[in-house]
Amino acid sequence: MFSVVARLCFGDVVDEDHVRAMRQVIQCFQLAIGLVKPFSATGSVMEKLVEWRWLRRLFAIDVRLKELFLPPIEAWRRAVRSPRPRDDNGRRPYVESLIDLRVPNEDGGRRALRDAGTGTVVASLEWALAHLVDKPEVQEKLHGEVDDGEVSRAGAGMPYLHAVVLETLRLHPPLPVIPRHVHDDAVGVLAGGMAVPPPVGDFYVNFSAGDIGRDSKIWSEPNEFRPERFLTGGEGEGVGPLPGPKQIRMMPFGAGHRFCPGVGMAMVNMKCFLAALVREFEWAPPTGTDTVDLTELDSFFKVMKKPLSAWVLIGD
Repeated sequence: MFSVVARLCFGDVVDEDHVRAMRQVIQCFQLAIGLVKPFSATGSVMEKLVEWRWLRRLFAIDVRLKELFLPPIEAWRRAVRSPRPRDDNGRRPYVESLIDLRVPNEDGGRRALRDAGTGTVVASLEWALAHLVDKPEVQEKLHGEVDDGEVSRAGAGMPYLHAVVLETLRLHPPLPVIPRHVHDDAVGVLAGGMAVPPPVGDFYVNFSAGDIGRDSKIWSEPNEFRPERFLTGGEGEGVGPLPGPKQIRMMPFGAGHRFCPGVGMAMVNMKCFLAALVREFEWAPPTGTDTVDLTELDSFFKVMKKPLSAWVLIGD
């Protein structure tokens, strides 16, 4: 999945070796950052040394990330400044459309996008495709919807595509645990239905986004991939990627004033990529098996322990 997205994003400026190196450093980053705990000023000297060691490793990985990802972006920045002929289909990598994009800034003007990561989108797309391979009837229903629509307007008039993405995020929120800093003036913390007084001083609370999305008190058959629950009349009707004001039934992008500001872009990316992949190809399990290993790996992102392996069949 990472290879597909990388080539769609950067086009031919990255070869297979470059993509392989990108994937490896992203995997190292996800595993390393998942082992870093919030830094505590009251910890022992040994605890601080251990945390600093992991932080130094993260800094080294960050340098490698910039070495691999920034040059392809800069290559397209240079390319868009010079006139060039279009190919027969007028197709250009996704990153090119982002270079000329301008968004509002604080002083009322408009600015170019800053360089950012798409690791959560890649992880979510892989989970979505894994479930579509595992449930061909869902894939067939989704294919029928996107085949009749326009991929560039994915999500508009495609309720089942929207439902598939939401069901993926419910089962596999990109960040399974969301830490929040709590001030010492908090009244109490609910734990197991009991009010517990907070400790003296500020502290951290970890919200388990994964457990919230699989709460059997809120969702029927919570471990089943069933997009229909988000359609009209389903138990998830009206539930979106961000929680409503009354009840938190899932929070893949956080909640409250600290929610992820990239939720809109992430949803558009997932819908457009997934619609294109399902419309153009049929995804099937590898030869010799009819099941998909959906075991999760706890890293910074909730990823598949065994990366998705599938047959890609090209339609007529």
